Amino acid sequence: MGPIIPENSDTLMRMAAFNHVRRLGEIHVHLTAAELNLGFVFQGERFPLINPQRGIFKPQQMRYLLSIKTVFPKPGAKVWYDDQR
Repeated sequence: MGPIIPENSDTLMRMAAFNHVRRLGEIHVHLTAAELNLGFVFQGERFPLINPQRGIFKPQQMRYLLSIKTVFPKPGAKVWYDDQR
């Protein structure tokens, strides 16, 4: 069992994650897995932003899921999620 984290910690970590992604977007024209794989640091601890094998995942340090990317459907391909439309 992982560490017990207060619920509002997830909110603070999520805000830090999206602030980090926003800063990356100011530096890079296109964000790639290489930039996202580095994760971000929150309160002195490194947190992953993505899991290469999964789109939506839960970092060990968080109580809830973290998802910062989506899949763009290919023309004529099956639409799996509503946000692909």
